[in-house]
Order: sequence, then structure tokens, then C-alpha cells
Amino acid sequence: MSRALIYTAGTAAPAVASLLILPIVTRLLPQAEYDTVALGTAVIQVGVIMVALGMGAAITREYILGSAGASGARGLVAQSTVISVLLAGFALATGRWWAPALLGRPWDTALLLSVLASLGGGIVIVAQSYLRGAERPVPFVLLAAGGTLAGPAVGLCLIASGARSGTLYLAALAGGYLLAGLAGIVIAFASGPRAASWRGLLRALRLGVPTVPHQVALYLAIAGLVVVADRILDAGGTANVVLTLGAGATVLTGALNNAWAPLIYKQTPDRRLAVLTSTTRTILLVVAVLVSTVALTAPFLVRVATPPGYDHAEMSTGVVLAALSAVPSVYYLASSHLILVRGRTGALSVTTPLAVGSGLLLATVLVPVWGIAGIGLSYTAIYVLMALFTTAVQALTFSPRWGPPAPLLPLVVTGVSTCAALALPETAWGTGLRLVLLVAVLLGCARPVLRWLRPVRPDSSPA
Repeated sequence: MSRALIYTAGTAAPAVASLLILPIVTRLLPQAEYDTVALGTAVIQVGVIMVALGMGAAITREYILGSAGASGARGLVAQSTVISVLLAGFALATGRWWAPALLGRPWDTALLLSVLASLGGGIVIVAQSYLRGAERPVPFVLLAAGGTLAGPAVGLCLIASGARSGTLYLAALAGGYLLAGLAGIVIAFASGPRAASWRGLLRALRLGVPTVPHQVALYLAIAGLVVVADRILDAGGTANVVLTLGAGATVLTGALNNAWAPLIYKQTPDRRLAVLTSTTRTILLVVAVLVSTVALTAPFLVRVATPPGYDHAEMSTGVVLAALSAVPSVYYLASSHLILVRGRTGALSVTTPLAVGSGLLLATVLVPVWGIAGIGLSYTAIYVLMALFTTAVQALTFSPRWGPPAPLLPLVVTGVSTCAALALPETAWGTGLRLVLLVAVLLGCARPVLRWLRPVRPDSSPA
């Protein structure tokens, strides 16, 4: 349990910190300078995925399941770092051509710094993947903090001191990511000898590269829905807030996956499915608590996040519906574990973009009728489709087949809380009932969560 909590806190804390820093940055920087930061941040988010080239999953798998083990994983860290440097160098060399074509603006210092930040972030992902396989959560968290907390903190201090420059803020971000990436390389290389080979690299690339479209599609899911809301409702900002709040439970589920994935990889073949079923039940209960918390506090969250001029009632509904995405995300991650165990990741490069594309088409139908609520529901629909697709893929590639569990308690808790959040009015007595129900959920689920979330040895299964 302690390791899972450390991974979860370390991965989720930067996202929470970003939410806290956001309103400060928007007030300290002029709008034109903040636009520079927003564009640079978008470049970093996609760039990190591109320069890492999906090698993160391959490195963790190599450490646990590969024939070369830890030394092979360290060798892949070295090779991945070289690949990241080459890819970032290519992006820097060709920036004057792709920046106007893709971003509609000329190549400048801000974009250069964004590419450098992407390089540092990609190397951090590679190093963290090695640390995840080695079950070293403390340096994992420190790298996350160095990359995503130290840079913004320094940037915030710089612009607060009077330098109202978005480019200066991006310089601080780039410095934080690059230093964290360098620290990650040092930690990995100091852990022992490296065994690098062309065959191992090609095997890792075959596993990792197909996940790049998958990861990019996940990022573009929110961006695409914001565009749909902006085009149809002229409410892109509102949709961004709704999805940021509603996806909170899904973000935490993804953070917990940093401990969940290695646990499944380490099981012997005869124990893997039993442990996967047991841990899926556990995580579904944790997710039920998270979804209930977000749904029942949605009116409060949207009022804190936005000023009175926004339609808070409509936004609350959208947040509740988007929060439901965390439930199918558990099934999607569970089936993905088996796909990665088999090394058959090619299907993810098709299924995830297909799910995201279908969700965006659904949004174009729902949003004109349901408004922002249609955005929240479409986001959840994307994860439902991803869960269905990955479950089908693992059923075709993994033998014996794994049947996802449907535990009664988590599903009932999620269903009751969601229905109550949608039905209760935002009045004094409605708010009181929300709080009572939330306390009941927290108290009722605390004991089984604490009982089931305990360390699991590779040769054992949770009760």
C-alpha cells in the first residue's frame, strides 16, 4: 500500500500543483504573454510523448520480464536518451518549417525552450520507467517534483519579481525538466552495469513506438473536446475547466497504475490473472470513492475554479459525467497490462485513436442538445470504448482469457453517488444531503480499502 500511495502522490501532486499555480500565472502575466506560455505548455505535453518514443513501457517490462533484466533496462535507458536527443535535435533544426505549419506562428525562443523542456521531460519518463521496474518510488517522486514542480516554482518567482515574460517562465520550465532528466540518467547509470544491444533496442521499439499514437490520442481527447465546445457553444474555456476537474479521478487512477503495472508484470503466469482480478476489484473501490468525492463536491469545485459569470449548474453536471470516466479507465488499464505482458502493443495504436475519434463525433451530436453536459458524457464514452477495445484485444491475444470483474459494492457506490449528484438541487438542504452521502461513502469504504490495499508479493494474491 505504501508504495502505491507514494507513486500516486508523486504523480498526482504535479497536476494538483499546476492547478494551484494556473490562476497565479494568468494574473501575473499579460494575456499575450500567457498565450505564449499556454502554447509552449501544449508543445511540451505532446513533445514529451514524441521524444520518449513510448520507451517507458518497454523499459519497465524489460526490467521485470526481459531476459537481460535490470542491466538490459539500464542499457535501454542509455539508448533511449540518445534517441531523445536526436529527435529533439531534429525538432530544433526544423523548427522554422514546422512551427508555422502546425502552430500558425513563427519559430522563436519560446518554442525553442519548449522543445528543450520536452527533451528533459522525455528523459525523465525513461528514467522513471526504470525506477518503476526497480521499485524505487522515492527517487521516482523526486524526479517528478524536479521536472514538474521546481521549474514552475522558479518561473513563478521570476515573473513575480517583475519580469512579466512568458518566455522567461518557459526558460524556468526547460531548466527544471533538463536538470531532472540529467539526475534521472545519473541515478539509473549509478545503479549498476548496462547491457545494451541492437536486438534489445529493436524489440523495445517494436513494443514502445505503437504506443505513441495511443498516448498522443489520449492527450488530444481533452483538446479535441475543448475545440468542439468552442466551435459549437463558444465555450472552450468552460469545457476545459469541466474536463480538468472531472478527469481528476482518472488522473489519480493513472498515477496508481505506476505501482499496479509492475505488480502484474511480476506475477508468475499461473498467478497473474488471479492477482489482476483481485487488484482490479480493489482499485475499482478506490475509484468509486474518488468518483463519489468529485461528483458530490462538483458544485463547490466549479465555484472555486471559475467566477460567478459562468453557468455553474451546467458545469457541475458536466464534471459529474466526466468523472465517471475513471471507472472504465480501470478496465482499460487492466486489459492493457496483459497486452503489454504479451508485447502486442500494435493494436493500441489503432484502438485508442479510434475510441477518441468516436468520442469526438459523439460530442458533435450531443453538445448541440445537452451543452457542456454532452462534453462530460463524451469524455466518459471515450474511456468506455477504450475499455471495450482493449478487453477485446487481450481476449484475442492472451490465453487463457481474462474476464474483467464487476464487483457489486464499487459499482453501487458509484451509481448512487452519481445519481444523487445529478438529482440533488444546489440548495441548502441539497448540499447537506450531498455532504451526508459523501461522509457515508468515505466511512463505508474506508475499511475494505485499507484491508485490500496492502502489499502484494509476486507469489501471493490479495484477500
